[in-house]
Amino acid sequence: MTAQGKNRLRRVLRLALLVTLCFIWGNSLLGREDSASLSLGFTAWLRSIGLPVSEHFVRKSAHFCEFGLLGVETALLFWLRGGLGFQNGVNSAFACLLAGVTDETIQSFTGRGSQVRDVVLDFSGALLAILISSALAWRAEKRQHIQQHANRKTTPPGD
Repeated sequence: MTAQGKNRLRRVLRLALLVTLCFIWGNSLLGREDSASLSLGFTAWLRSIGLPVSEHFVRKSAHFCEFGLLGVETALLFWLRGGLGFQNGVNSAFACLLAGVTDETIQSFTGRGSQVRDVVLDFSGALLAILISSALAWRAEKRQHIQQHANRKTTPPGD
């Protein structure tokens, strides 16, 4: 990827990250009644399409999935900056943990209260997404390396 392409991708990822954080923290700013109404509405919709889910499952799945998306976005940003590596994975995970703690802190001001188990759930979603993304990126990088090595072997010297 060219430097210009990486810069463009970084801008898109930063915007996506900002939108995701606004969505997460915007939902945290909702009061207890508004949050419950939103969850009940989504639960009712899921049930209407044949999925037998509880409101509790919907709420907890939302935490997990939102932070999974955040994990992928932060991981991609760190990888674009410094490549695949353990430290970039740790940095991404820490950024998501910080976002989860911030999320629960915001909720403590809205009368909904904050829960440590929600931070753990948020972090778990982010961590799983970071690990899966890392495995996929590592596999793609390895495949690209193998392909480049095979191309060097088939190209006669002097071409």
